[in-house]
Amino acid sequence: MSGAFDSGIFATIAFYVASALTIASAIIVVTQRDLVRAVVALAMSFVGVAAIYFILNAEFIGVVQVLVYVGAISILIAFAVMFIGDLANAGTLSQNRLVSAIAALLLLASVIFVTYNTDWTAIDDVTDPDAVAGLAGQYEVTSSDSDDAVIRAVGAGAEEARGGALVDGSSHIGPFLIRELILPFETLGLLLIAALIGALIVIRGRREDDAA
Repeated sequence: MSGAFDSGIFATIAFYVASALTIASAIIVVTQRDLVRAVVALAMSFVGVAAIYFILNAEFIGVVQVLVYVGAISILIAFAVMFIGDLANAGTLSQNRLVSAIAALLLLASVIFVTYNTDWTAIDDVTDPDAVAGLAGQYEVTSSDSDDAVIRAVGAGAEEARGGALVDGSSHIGPFLIRELILPFETLGLLLIAALIGALIVIRGRREDDAA
């Protein structure tokens, strides 16, 4: 953690604490038979991931993580758990747990392999001034002869100067999502509502059949 990131000992400790919270909560999710406790552990795992985003100065993604996963997905899963009539038998072990464990280990091995064999570039190793400005400095966007946008480093007092991606990207991401992607957002909202209504109808139909 250097350059645009917080390099203090507090940030390092916070990173390891958030990582430990995320991993421990994820282990509880896959090992806990009580579905209610598993949902709570899943929410805590999402909170740990959001904390890592905040530590890495990705505040916008961290807020989205809290709003979408902690505030929406966890609640949706909690509703699904409440719809289950027999909670005592709902947490029985799956017959495919061996296959799931093997798949999880293979995925973990792939992540570790890619992590150790990738030539990661730290921000301090970037020497191009325009690239540095786009990451952690001040820049402006210009157009070239081919009408392609070009990032050019400028001083902090320049007109229409933008902060780098690691400084403050929310001021540019937010308007883009609201202006350019408003239709997909509204469509996703309608789909989620339709799915929730459909789930209620299915559960209600099953309960009426059981009562009959």
